[in-house]
Amino acid sequence: MKIHPICPSCLLNRVYYEAKLVTNDRGRISKCMEEALEILASEYRKSPINAHLATKIHRRVYEILGCEDPYLELKRRANENSSKVARLAENIVKESADPLRTAVKCAIVGNEFDFGVLGHKIDENFELNFREKLKQELAIDHVHRIPELAKNVVYLTDNAGEIFFDKILMKELKKFCTKLTVVVRGKPILNDATLEDAKLAGIDEVADEVLTNGKGAIGIIVEELPEETLRRLKEADLIVAKGMANYECLSEAEFRPIAFLLMAKCEPIAEDLGVKKGDMVAKIIE
Repeated sequence: MKIHPICPSCLLNRVYYEAKLVTNDRGRISKCMEEALEILASEYRKSPINAHLATKIHRRVYEILGCEDPYLELKRRANENSSKVARLAENIVKESADPLRTAVKCAIVGNEFDFGVLGHKIDENFELNFREKLKQELAIDHVHRIPELAKNVVYLTDNAGEIFFDKILMKELKKFCTKLTVVVRGKPILNDATLEDAKLAGIDEVADEVLTNGKGAIGIIVEELPEETLRRLKEADLIVAKGMANYECLSEAEFRPIAFLLMAKCEPIAEDLGVKKGDMVAKIIE
């Protein structure tokens, strides 16, 4: 998926947001914005994948800030809150007449934990509204096709916090898949899940292996993938891709089939999927 005209405003908003997480020094913040604008001016006309451009911008901003993980405290809070709500979600799945679909919806609702997306707010009463959100129907619902495809599965995670809900879905997938490989970020980037977050959520207790996407790109940059991760993606019978960045990176990629599980939190993603902003999607592309 190529960059949308509204994406630069969201990218710049996020640069300012993360800079403010680290410093109140107006000069350093201005330097972050200045260099982000220069990268945008240079790259936008090439119609890149938005997540690839965002990766380049945020890596440079981190260098200017001299901070390896601006979102560290936000991720800690997201993990702490999610671990509590995930217990409720797990019970809901166990009691459900359709545990796989309910687990998919739980994982998508967990996609709410995305700090810094322009126009998207995280509900402060997340736990109180969790059951209500689960009543929302999937705007695109290909869940019934997952069991027939999911034998050798690669699961691409998205955010910290969200990964606790991913674990619930992973447990359902393990009921019929023969191998489950989970991929997290290789380095901190935004509020995305790293190996540390995966370990905290107990992903290693469910997955057959936990790999990384290499240098910590937002989503997937194929050229940066470790050889083993790339091999797993090519061998997979089904790739489960969580969140908008993975959709941006892989919606037109060669890997197939892919089950995209996400909440359309912005106009470009909703438009590309043919749904409304705020809709939940479980779309398989072969």
